[in-house]
Formats: sequence, structure tokens, C-alpha cells
Amino acid sequence: MELSSEITALSEFLNLIGNCKPNQRYFFRGERRSDFELLPKIGRLTKAPSKVISLKGYPAEKLGEKDIFDRFKQAARPFLTTPPDNDWDWLALAQHHGLPTRLLDWTSNPLVALYFAIGESVDANWLQREQVGSAKYDGSAAFYIMRVKQKPLDTNNSDPFQSDGLFNATHVSPRITSQGGLFSIQKDPHSPFRWGNIVKHSIPFFAREDLKQHLALLGIAHSFIYPGLDSIAKDLQERLNDF
Repeated sequence: MELSSEITALSEFLNLIGNCKPNQRYFFRGERRSDFELLPKIGRLTKAPSKVISLKGYPAEKLGEKDIFDRFKQAARPFLTTPPDNDWDWLALAQHHGLPTRLLDWTSNPLVALYFAIGESVDANWLQREQVGSAKYDGSAAFYIMRVKQKPLDTNNSDPFQSDGLFNATHVSPRITSQGGLFSIQKDPHSPFRWGNIVKHSIPFFAREDLKQHLALLGIAHSFIYPGLDSIAKDLQERLNDF
């Protein structure tokens, strides 16, 4: 993976994505911390190859990746009008509701990816908390640009737990639609994702809040990324705090 320039202003960001043409398989990802690798959540929480994690509510046993995935499917069905009909879409739904999976979120919308990088409100106190256990972290975020030549995976004829690549999920959640989302998946979730040509750009701590305000002017705010009444209220509260 190539490490490239810093993004310190919206004009720099727009110049950066100006070379990314639609329909040429450019995809984007934002990461709130630049020191995080492209590692799925399940890979961050567990150790390879056979360690497991505890799940609240089941204190007497240890559960692995497939265990918590199966239990999510069982528990989620009563809350869904139309449950997914395959494990690919179940994984996408679980990912967007916070379950640790082997998926990484990507988007075809670079503004959405930028929001994921810098949408969190930050200040000196935030940075101090983030540096607990990682004193060298400088408060920067990361923006990734990936270009691939390979076509998305054929989800009709492949096992999600034995596949490497990108896939488009059926829009089982309004969030996936609003975020222009797709996913990467990998056989080994404990190793950083490597696929296509990936370039990483850092966003310094001092630039995060200004970029967030510019995104809000473009309509990219919490309520756009996460449609719903709670998100509308969150956006309005942030605007109230600005006065």
C-alpha cells in the first residue's frame, strides 16, 4: 500500500479525487485513526487462528466468529420484516449494526468516506483520551483510495468465509443505500486487507474540524450517513453547540 500526501483543506481533497472518474472502479474508505491498519473488526478483537471472544449475555461460554454470527441471525429475525436470504447479506447487515465481522466498509462516494474519517468531534481532551495506551498517536485520520481491476465477487457461487475481494450487498439496510456502500472480505481477517491499488492519505488533527464543517455545508452530516430521527437530533445538537 502506498502512503501519499496529507489532506489539510477541502480544496486539497477535491483536487485529490478529481482524477477519480466514475465507473472506473474507484472506492474509498475513511478511518478515524491513521495508525489503524486495514484490519476487520473481528481481526482486531481476536487472535489468529483459533482464539475466541466473550459475548455479553453468555457468561458461561466462549464464542468464536461464526458462533456470534449464527446467534445474530437467530436473534435478529423477529426484528426484520424481510430477513436476508444468504450469508453475504447477513454479514452486511450484522456489520452495519456493530457485530464484529471480517468485512471492511468501502464506498463509491468519497465525501462519505471523508465523513467516516473526520465526522467525530475532536478537541484536546479527545486527543488525550485517544493517546491512552498509544502515546505516539498524533490525532490524525486516514482517507484511502482503492482502484481495482477485478470484478466484484460472485456471491451466488462462493462461500463468504473462504473468499477474498469486494462484494455488493443487497440493500438490506437504509444505511448501506445512503452510504453508497460495498464491502471487502478476506479469508484471513487477522491480516491487513490487500486488494487492488490502495493509496493512503493522512488528515492532520488540526484540519479535522474545519473539514467536518465544510462537509456539513455540502449536506454530509450524521443524519445523511445514518438516516433516522436520532441522527437528525444529533446534527441539530451539534449546530446548537456552535452558537
